[in-house]
Amino acid sequence: MKKEIIILWLASFIIVFLALYISNITGKDYPITATIGIEGKKVSYRFEKTHYGKDDYIVLIRTDVNDLDGHLFWKDKNDTSWQSSKLSISDLVLSGNIPALKPEKKLDYFVELFYKDKKYILPQNKPVSLTFFGKIPAAINVLEFVLLYMGLILAVRTGLEFFNDGQKSKKFGVLTVIIFLTLIALINPLYLTYKFGFINSSIPPISRLFLSSDLIIFALWITTLIAIFRSSKLKYLPLLTAILTILITALFR
Repeated sequence: MKKEIIILWLASFIIVFLALYISNITGKDYPITATIGIEGKKVSYRFEKTHYGKDDYIVLIRTDVNDLDGHLFWKDKNDTSWQSSKLSISDLVLSGNIPALKPEKKLDYFVELFYKDKKYILPQNKPVSLTFFGKIPAAINVLEFVLLYMGLILAVRTGLEFFNDGQKSKKFGVLTVIIFLTLIALINPLYLTYKFGFINSSIPPISRLFLSSDLIIFALWITTLIAIFRSSKLKYLPLLTAILTILITALFR
C-alpha cells in the first residue's frame, strides 16, 4: 500500500510538471529563440514577449562572428514610425536597450544585423510584440508560484485517489480548496495589483484582481466536495475535476 501511495504522489508531481511545462512552451508569451548561421558561424538570440519592472528592456544577441554590426528598431503600437539605436558589442555579445513603458503598454521590435554588405533581420518573419508589466516583489512571486503548484498537485492527487478506492479524497479535496482559497483571496490580488501597476496609481476594478480560471477551479472543487460528502457513489468525480483543473490551468491561465 505504501508503494502505491508513493507512486500516486510521484504521478501527481509529474503530471503537473508536464502540463505546466507544455503550457509554458506553447503559450503566447513564450520567448522567440533561434540560431542562424553567418558564414558557418552561429548567431543566437532570445527575444522576450513580456518584461517586468521599470528598467529598460535589454536585447541580447550572442555571436561567433567578428565585426558584426546591427541596429535595434522599436515602435509603440500606436506609432507609425520606428525608433532605432545602434547595438553595442562586448565579448561577442550585441546588446541594445528599449526604454520601459507603463504596465500593460505594448510595442513591436526587431533587429537588423549587417555583415559584409549583407543584411539579416531578426526574427525573420515579423517583429516581436513586447508587453510591459509592473515589478512584482520576489516574496509575492514565490508565494504565487508555490501556492499554485501546491494546489495543482493536491488537485491531481485528489483525483488519483480514485485508484486507491477514494479513501482520502475528502481530505485531499479540502486541502485543495484551502490552498486555492488562499491563492485567490490573499495572493492573487496583490500579485495582479503589482503586475498591472495599480500600486500608488489607481484603484483597480474588482474584476482585475482575480483570475477567472482560478475562480472556476475553486468553484469546481467546492461543488465536487459537496457531492462526494453527500454520496459515496461519486468516487470518480474528483478524478474528473482534477482533469478539468489541469486543462483549465494549461489552456486558460
